[in-house]
Amino acid sequence: MKLSQNLLFGVTTVIALTFSPLAMAQQKSSALDFSMKTINGKEVALSKYAGKAVLFVNVASKCGMTPQYEQLQALHEEYAEKGLAIVGVPCNQFGKQEPGTDEEIVTFCKRNYGVEFDLLSKVDVKGKKQCDLYAHLTGLDLKPRGAGDVKWNFEKILLDRSGNPVARFGSRVKPDDEKLIAAIESALGDSNASGHYSHDSSKLGKKYYLFSKDVPLKNSDKVQTIYFFGKDQVNAKGGVPLAAVPEGKVVSETKTGMLILKNAAGKKR
Repeated sequence: MKLSQNLLFGVTTVIALTFSPLAMAQQKSSALDFSMKTINGKEVALSKYAGKAVLFVNVASKCGMTPQYEQLQALHEEYAEKGLAIVGVPCNQFGKQEPGTDEEIVTFCKRNYGVEFDLLSKVDVKGKKQCDLYAHLTGLDLKPRGAGDVKWNFEKILLDRSGNPVARFGSRVKPDDEKLIAAIESALGDSNASGHYSHDSSKLGKKYYLFSKDVPLKNSDKVQTIYFFGKDQVNAKGGVPLAAVPEGKVVSETKTGMLILKNAAGKKR
């Protein structure tokens, strides 16, 4: 019987992209490289979200926008199975509207809004004690909000399935706003009736589809699984079309623009 050896390899499509020096500097770290504490006080590597689209929202319990929790929970119920992870990040820096303990916050969220999506421990999202995650995210020029400090509760920062930050929305953009929904669906990736995952190239305006294929190793009873991208949903190499980026993996672009699938930070082969 053949043994399966999972190796990360290979690309059929090279995408030529150019980056400004600032953009290149921003790409040195991934949002999924960071670790945070959950609302229950456990250290968690954000690489757990690899392969999912992620919506970070700095939340508060005593804000006029707190009812957005209801719409965030509705988003969770509709899109979680499609690959969206909503992550609430409590913060008390805006009008001191999140004064409670982590235990009080999670009790409030569950009791009043039935929140089931992930919540992190309370942190600062700006200023001298700004957490590393938000130092990274707010330094990026993400449309439509742009770069700079978080201004108020319930700002929203979206990552695609590859862990790339792709959009940032202000507090007044509600979770059911059509522009945010469109961004989420784009970040999740397109799929056909068979659920075939695709990676959009905004530069080229084209889609690239993800495949896997088991290849026997020479002089061995093992096989290696290779992953590669193709322009068409049916690939001439005979690979299996994938419905999503495998768990623990991320899509990355090399300096030459080549698409590769690799292990997320902190993950072993």
